[in-house]
Amino acid sequence: MKRINALDFRFKAPNVRGFFVPSFLPHEGFRMTFANLTYEQQIAQLKSAAESILHHYGLTGAQVELLSYANNAVFKVTVSPDVHYVLRVHRPGHKKVEWIFSELVWLTTLNEHSHVQVPHPIPTQNGAWLVGADVETLDAQLPCVLFQWIEGQFYTAADISIDNVYQAATFVAGLHEFSSTFKAPQGFTRPRLDSEGLFGEQSPYNPGEGARIFTADQKLVFAAVEDRVRTVFNELDALPHSFGVIHADFLPKNFLFTPTGVAAIDFDDVSWGYYLYDLAPTLLLFKAESRYAELREAWLSGYASVRALPPRHADYLEAFMAARHLASCRWQAGHLHNPRIREHAAEVIAHRTEDLRRFLDTGSL
Repeated sequence: MKRINALDFRFKAPNVRGFFVPSFLPHEGFRMTFANLTYEQQIAQLKSAAESILHHYGLTGAQVELLSYANNAVFKVTVSPDVHYVLRVHRPGHKKVEWIFSELVWLTTLNEHSHVQVPHPIPTQNGAWLVGADVETLDAQLPCVLFQWIEGQFYTAADISIDNVYQAATFVAGLHEFSSTFKAPQGFTRPRLDSEGLFGEQSPYNPGEGARIFTADQKLVFAAVEDRVRTVFNELDALPHSFGVIHADFLPKNFLFTPTGVAAIDFDDVSWGYYLYDLAPTLLLFKAESRYAELREAWLSGYASVRALPPRHADYLEAFMAARHLASCRWQAGHLHNPRIREHAAEVIAHRTEDLRRFLDTGSL
């Protein structure tokens, strides 16, 4: 079993002494062993791994309940009826540890220097931010992170109110305002979601061998979309304040409405990227709603009430939604180890490819 060792990086977030770093590389042998398990077997092993590291936080015996398992496995940790945490178990060989650590630096910075409400990372009793968990069928430990629990209500695209859409958009704009002044500390490392970061070999969305699921026709559509999107990126590069640290996965489910205002969760995909990209995922979900025009208006006007939108933002947003759609196809192909995703991936990719073909024909999804 490859162990996680404590290393001392060259930069530290305030009030945090250190972290554990796993030194593991993807290995097809162990990855396929885990991938061949059923969904229920994978969950059982991941839950057992989550329970095994709770003693690092002084939480031995706490109840562990699965919240979600798609990319990472996310668990609710209940200590008492009023005390909860969120534990994220990262999937094997996906995120560089430097990326995870930098996400925690970003969240700590937001908590200490901004007015936005985001999860607070919880260190171990020894002051470490990352802990390695053993999984029975994997040769390497999985990095785990514990977060503060935020109590609140989330809504789907179908049931979110227009007022809540507006409020969520003001949150996004406020985050971008802070991002535009952020000075990254030495060693801060997150992916860049420019054309290379979204579509290139080093992209976090690169599906690797999973790309074999794409048909030749789908690959042609993807290449044409990439070319169209690059044109928009080049135009935005000429504008000031168009690029910075973004959430990169703002969906209705990642907004919590609390007694003290809007909070955002799930910063696992934090990246350097175009600010407009952060508006695309929610707009994509709204597309399927009969009240799309009203939802879109609330989303964009809420944002513009805090931060100005660039000229031609309507055209640009269609391109960013296409970029997101294409990235989601690559994400599907890269997650075939998950039985639930593998079962429907080909169908989902085929449907989204037709959407992308419509974008190429009409300029709109």
